[in-house]
This record gives sequence, structure tokens and C-alpha cells, in this order.
Amino acid sequence: MVNTRTDTDLTVAVQNALQAMLPQIREEIREEFRTGSGSSNAGGNPTPVTIHTWLERFNKQKPNSFEKATVPVEAENWISHMEKIFDVMGCEDEFKTRLAVYKFEGNALAWWKAYKQAKGGDAWLVTVTWADFKKLFFLQFFPRAEQERLKREYHSIRQTSSETSTEFMQRFLRLAGFLGAAAGTEEEQAKNFQWGLRRSTLNHLMCMSYSDVA
Repeated sequence: MVNTRTDTDLTVAVQNALQAMLPQIREEIREEFRTGSGSSNAGGNPTPVTIHTWLERFNKQKPNSFEKATVPVEAENWISHMEKIFDVMGCEDEFKTRLAVYKFEGNALAWWKAYKQAKGGDAWLVTVTWADFKKLFFLQFFPRAEQERLKREYHSIRQTSSETSTEFMQRFLRLAGFLGAAAGTEEEQAKNFQWGLRRSTLNHLMCMSYSDVA
């Protein structure tokens, strides 16, 4: 039987699969933190509106401290750790930077104090968005050479023989999340993901309908 599927069909199928799997992965991450922290909002507590209330809830999640990155990727991992907690808490952007730097220690704390003072102190701090903070943080603790290495890894990513599809998806999304807009449009990301899959996995994906994946 002649295979009449086109590259466009394949890209659409991969995009559908990506979108279908994202909610599951995000829910697994949320559940991991709910279980690990032992805290919940089942009692219907109101959304925190002050930094002090947010800080109390933040500390209940037992966030990791940050002093320095022994290897550069530790900086990216710590940011991911913070973002998972913020996601679980439903934290508003205006509080994220202040909560994150609360966990700075040692070298990181010394750097931040000096940088904040040079920029205008607390008056400046309250204007710093999470996106702005991440840029500053990565410039300090994630050298450009390591960032370029991750870019190359993303653009040449391949599913290993020992990786499940979900594990490969998580690795792909971590890299895409780090690159942000540089990872390309949804269609470009889908194509990159598509060609990174093992041939057997890709063939199996093409046999599945969107409803089957969901």
C-alpha cells in the first residue's frame, strides 16, 4: 500500500501529540510537589495578596537554597525548581523574584545585594519581573558557552535507546523552555521533536489518532 502521508501530516500529528502530552506532564510535576510538601489548599484558603503571606506558603514547599552553580546546569535546574513551586502555588509574577532571592546564600546573596544596591535597592526590586530576573541570573551563573552548548543539544536532540517517549518529551521541553523564543514557533518545535524521535517511535505515533494520544 502506497504511503500518501506528507511532511505536513507528520508535523500536525506531532504537534497534536505534544499538546496532548503536556497536561499530563505538568500534572505529574504538580502532584510530585503536592506529595512532597504535604501542603494543600483543599480548605479553600484565599489567594495570598502580600509578600509575607506568599513567603509563608513558599517556605512550606521547602524550596532549595542557591549559593553557586558547581556546574552551570545547576543554575537552570534551580530556576526550574522555583518555577515548579510557583506553578503549584499559583504565585503572581510580582512576587516571584523576591521569593526566589530569599533563598540566596553565600556567593549568590553577596552578588545580589551588590547588584540590587547599584540598581536602586528595594524600589528597583519590586519592578523586576520574573523574566527579567532570569536573564540577570543566567548571565551571572550560566555562562554563555554553556548556553550555546544547550542550544546545540536542542537542535541536534535525539531520543536515546533507553529513553521512553515521555522521558524524551521532558528532556525536549526542558531545553525548549530554556531557549524560549529561540526554540522557534510551535510548528518548528514540533518538527525538531519529530526528527529527534526514534524511527520506531515515530512510526507508532503516526499510527495513533489525536483521540488515542489524548
